[in-house]
Amino acid sequence: MPLSDTNIHSLMLDIHKSINNYSSTLSEDITYPPGSELTDAEKNELRKINDNLLLKSALQKIIANTAADVVSNIFTAIDGVTDPEGEWTGVTLTDYSEDNEGAEMLHDTFLETYWDWEEANKL
Repeated sequence: MPLSDTNIHSLMLDIHKSINNYSSTLSEDITYPPGSELTDAEKNELRKINDNLLLKSALQKIIANTAADVVSNIFTAIDGVTDPEGEWTGVTLTDYSEDNEGAEMLHDTFLETYWDWEEANKL
């Protein structure tokens, strides 16, 4: 069964909320790419942004736009408008059922596959 209108709407609202919340928070806790951390000098500069409202506003807009671009890119692949690199047969999102309980967790796989992507792109 495809996603219900209620689930689609709830998901989209949650994505917009997340983009707004994450772009408004300039956190020193970096989780992506895996293994990267801000240096002390970077942290000091980041703290200075709070004193510069124009720079802070511009940075929040850039972060929100970038996050929205990533989400939009994911949805174009799910919608079948574009194909990701590599082997791809297409996917659909469906409402939860007990049949898909225990399925692989995408949020875990996302960080786990970073190293595969890095190797393929020789960074």
